[in-house]
Amino acid sequence: MKLILFGGSFDPPHCGHLKIIEDCIEECDKLILMPSAYSPLKKNPPIAESKHRIIMLELLTQELKYPIQIDDWEINQSSPNYTYLTVQHLQNEYPNFSISLVIGADQLQQFQKWKNYQEILDSVQIIGFNRKKYNVTPLIDMNLTWIKDFEMDISSTEIRREIASGAQKGCELPHAVWNYINEHNLYGNE
Repeated sequence: MKLILFGGSFDPPHCGHLKIIEDCIEECDKLILMPSAYSPLKKNPPIAESKHRIIMLELLTQELKYPIQIDDWEINQSSPNYTYLTVQHLQNEYPNFSISLVIGADQLQQFQKWKNYQEILDSVQIIGFNRKKYNVTPLIDMNLTWIKDFEMDISSTEIRREIASGAQKGCELPHAVWNYINEHNLYGNE
């Protein structure tokens, strides 16, 4: 049985995330989306509170006819969480599953900086999603399935910046997520 883990800030979750989810659900028995509390390699914590990011993920995936689990395990950790700890947790929770980890090209570029990255490489298969502006050479010992024809280049950072400046929603956000952001003024969009 195959489990795919897709983690990230999801601040906000957007159509690029949705496309990755749609590609992954065809390849696994269980898909877990795991929003992070704080990424150790990012300068700033997520802007939207955890509860909002979970609700936005629910809204993002509500139309999919596949049971997707949104897991708050990382959010509930008392200290900064590292992916190798999440992998250990999932191995204990799902001992009969092989685990694959979704990683975007931006994170693949800095994968050697991840804490205990070799332990991750020894434990999971990596599903890499390419983005046009990145030129990534995977590590030699990385068990990688590279999705090279992924054509979406959407950035949560850019979306937040546009919303804060008063820009209207483009095609990057599903309607339900956009409405939720506006309703709760998550990124200074008043």
